[in-house]
Amino acid sequence: MNEENQLLESPSRIYRARWWMLLLSSLHFLHQNVGLNTWGPIAQSVKRAFDWEDTTVVFILNMGRVGSILYMCVGSYVLDKAGLRVAMLIYSVTMLLSNGLRSLSTDKDVAVILITIGEFLNGCNGVITFAAPPIIADRWFPPGERITASAIMVLAAYLGEGLSSIIGPKVLEKPIFANDSVLQNSTVTTGSTTVINGEEILDGLMAYLYVQCGVSVVLFIMTVAYYPNKPSSAPSTSAGMSRLSYLESFRKFVRNKHLILLVLVFGVMIGVYTSWVQVIDIIYNPIGVSQLSAGWIAFYTIIIGSALGFVIARFSDIFMKRLKSVLLAMFVLTIATSLWTALIANGLLPYSKWQLYVSAIVSGAMINASFPLWYELICEMSFPIPGGIINGMSNFFFLVFANVFFALMYIPVSDHRWLTWTMFVCSLLGFVTLLLLPVTYVRTDIDMEAKEVDGSHSNKADNIMMETCSQENVKNENE
Repeated sequence: MNEENQLLESPSRIYRARWWMLLLSSLHFLHQNVGLNTWGPIAQSVKRAFDWEDTTVVFILNMGRVGSILYMCVGSYVLDKAGLRVAMLIYSVTMLLSNGLRSLSTDKDVAVILITIGEFLNGCNGVITFAAPPIIADRWFPPGERITASAIMVLAAYLGEGLSSIIGPKVLEKPIFANDSVLQNSTVTTGSTTVINGEEILDGLMAYLYVQCGVSVVLFIMTVAYYPNKPSSAPSTSAGMSRLSYLESFRKFVRNKHLILLVLVFGVMIGVYTSWVQVIDIIYNPIGVSQLSAGWIAFYTIIIGSALGFVIARFSDIFMKRLKSVLLAMFVLTIATSLWTALIANGLLPYSKWQLYVSAIVSGAMINASFPLWYELICEMSFPIPGGIINGMSNFFFLVFANVFFALMYIPVSDHRWLTWTMFVCSLLGFVTLLLLPVTYVRTDIDMEAKEVDGSHSNKADNIMMETCSQENVKNENE
């Protein structure tokens, strides 16, 4: 504990510009997730306005995941080789294109194509949204602020998802149905039912999309104006060290079975949850939960999870090397509340609105709050693999499992409540795996050891790194 306090209190070469980087990056990531989560929370409205089915909404959402997977290698390479500034400039342009395309037409046939392309482009940016925060935190923030900074950026992304869950249903009118004999000029017919406020829904949707496009323009200008790649001097010893090449990184990854298991647990938990929360409206609709109520559940889940995640991240910065213990404690709550949610949703417990709200919000909040801790723990165990590469690998698994969940939505059933069991099963498996998994804190150990050697610089730091990593490799091989 004395070592940890000494590291936290030791002076570092840090710059006030790090707060600008934190603010602008957080706004980018928040905005990207607002766009990515536009369609799920308003599914009931846009289905009626555009004559869509549930599978159409799922297909469009899935195109975001496909974009992330296909852009994975490119995004990781740009982050690692071209740097943060180039990566974020491309990110800004892509967001502008994505939101611009979605705003061009209200024609049903044209709109579905443009919206799908826009969702794909937005999904490409998801690679940077989840890979960049630990890199930005590592390059700009000292060890005592690293987890907190990473948490703010990751949680900002999920705050965007929470905001879209409530703003969309508020902006768009819910569909109002009438018999075919009560047609008006603004009617949209879907089968044997008629929506009499179709034009109002479309007007609200376009206003919503125009605002998102305007925000993209502002963020693009801010990024062009000032978004440096890295500070003149590194804020910590590990941040200034040389990293492994692509080939060396891949070899280290495949040889470290503990790291692979950690990434798999992360992928299952985060992938399944992020897909589940995007279609919460469709899953809860059969039990009478309205589009707006489902939006409020997602909103409260993410807001509470973000606030809790910030507190836990700050705690983890102060009490270093406690990430595994904190994650296990969060797993216990997730398992209990996700089981509660599944029992209520599937009628095995008497339905109660407050119980559904509490169970769904607490389980989701625990998972949301864990996001930044997962990224930091993976970066700790994988050092000196570059952040862009290891986060790219992590996001690949996360997206694979996210798409597996979406694939389950294509099963031809009218009631998808059974999917609530997936969160319970994944949480239980994740807890057992993490409990048995030995965890190491390579990066923090290097920073601590470097602080003990007064005046150590790059050569000595690299020696420390090589020695620490060699010991870690021997340990992994022996196990």
